[in-house]
Amino acid sequence: MQRYTYVKLASNNTNDNILIINTKHYEKSTGVRAVSFFANLPESNAFKGWQIHYAAGPYDLHLAKQFPEKSFYAQHVDPNGYGAYTGKISMEMLIETGIHGSLINHSEFRVGFEVIDKSIHKARDLNFDLVVCAENLEEVSRFAQSGARLVAYEPPELIGGNISVSTAKPGIIEKAAGICEKNGARLIVGAGIKTYVDISTSLKLGACGGLVASGVVLASNPSIAITSLINKELT
Repeated sequence: MQRYTYVKLASNNTNDNILIINTKHYEKSTGVRAVSFFANLPESNAFKGWQIHYAAGPYDLHLAKQFPEKSFYAQHVDPNGYGAYTGKISMEMLIETGIHGSLINHSEFRVGFEVIDKSIHKARDLNFDLVVCAENLEEVSRFAQSGARLVAYEPPELIGGNISVSTAKPGIIEKAAGICEKNGARLIVGAGIKTYVDISTSLKLGACGGLVASGVVLASNPSIAITSLINKELT
């Protein structure tokens, strides 16, 4: 299999914390408004010890060329390569167009275990940053044991709400972090994440960062919202 290489803008230090902003399909961050939205967001290596990645919808991924100082992820990817695959998104295409990674199996876009397993194995071969979303501890364990390097734990009942996962399920985060560490993976947590305390608590429990959407995208000032997640001085 051909091996692709690409340059990551954020630090290559695997000990860096990770913050992923999922823009979903919100009106203010999509389509004709996406350029002004991304133009005002921090660069991907703006904060020492952190990698910031922006998970954009498929229509907006071309902005990776317009904003080379920012790291873009896809919101979904498929395990197929090039060929007769209508509607699919391949890792090869993403890599060749400067996209550094992708979410897969988000609670709003679930796929089967067979697709996830194929995607995990392909991502490892291509050195592609695949963030596999899990809804519960059982899925965290399954994906970590399947070889996922990044697992995002997001209980669906808390997504988009005002109660963070670090507040509602600290014990599960701690267990999930232990499972990931045992299997050579890193844990990212999401759902209801909106404050520095939400992120810092998750880090103390063993996670390496957060997956955030509405807390940033729907904020009155998304740039400040991102900074306040990382910088205690702005809380």
